[in-house]
Amino acid sequence: MLTADKHEFSIITIVNRENIYQEFKKSLSQQQQVDYELIKINNDNNQFKSAREAYNEASKKATGKYLVFIHPDIRFLDEMALHDILVSAVNIDDFGIVGIAGSPVRMHKGHFILLTTLKQGKRKEGIGDPITSPTEVQTVDECFFIMKKSYWEKIPFSNIEGWHMYAVEQCLQATLDGKKNYVIPSRIWHLSAGVSEDRNYVRIGKEIVKRYGSNFPYINTTVAHWDTHGMKRNITPWIYYVQNKIMLKVRDHPKFYQNCRKVKHVFIKP
Repeated sequence: MLTADKHEFSIITIVNRENIYQEFKKSLSQQQQVDYELIKINNDNNQFKSAREAYNEASKKATGKYLVFIHPDIRFLDEMALHDILVSAVNIDDFGIVGIAGSPVRMHKGHFILLTTLKQGKRKEGIGDPITSPTEVQTVDECFFIMKKSYWEKIPFSNIEGWHMYAVEQCLQATLDGKKNYVIPSRIWHLSAGVSEDRNYVRIGKEIVKRYGSNFPYINTTVAHWDTHGMKRNITPWIYYVQNKIMLKVRDHPKFYQNCRKVKHVFIKP
């Protein structure tokens, strides 16, 4: 039984822009049948060097049995959206990390796979391949993911500096610990266009491969497929960086963007 000062869920978000956070808070306040505390991490003056550092600091203060890490540009599409996600998550036996978007261990005919029911961007576009039930994946996206606090205490976020692939890293560590990671259906809108790769993304990706690559033949994320052996592990990160920069430029033209994605998957095998 929870005491008066404890909650089932600790919702943790990093805030750089107060107006975006206030909109998130308003959307969150409309959610029903969820016992939670909200932990706001102020980073408006770059107080933290990394999301990992910020999340570790917040997790120490959290009273919830489950830690729910959410980007502040997430919006809930109906008042039971959060409840349904959390119920689905806690009903999974002994999970490592649970998210609402992820990539499986195996690809389909060499093609990158994104599993999610997430809506994204200004036009609320559907992205990836939809799922209807909890589905095992290798890694999940950082925009929304869940882990037990007891598991965070065992495996906290690492010391890698920067703002990318922290959920990916937690998933890899959970796999090495014998646990499974999952994505579950959601009714969520992510305001971001979903393309934020920069040189630091490549740097962190290479560090992830360096630390964990010997344990995995490859690492699939919601952004790219990372080779972990041979010359490809040094070349493909920059190929993906250039690809995503190009896709970002054309994303404001939906029909052209969709055609580009089709062409990419025909000629460029992740």
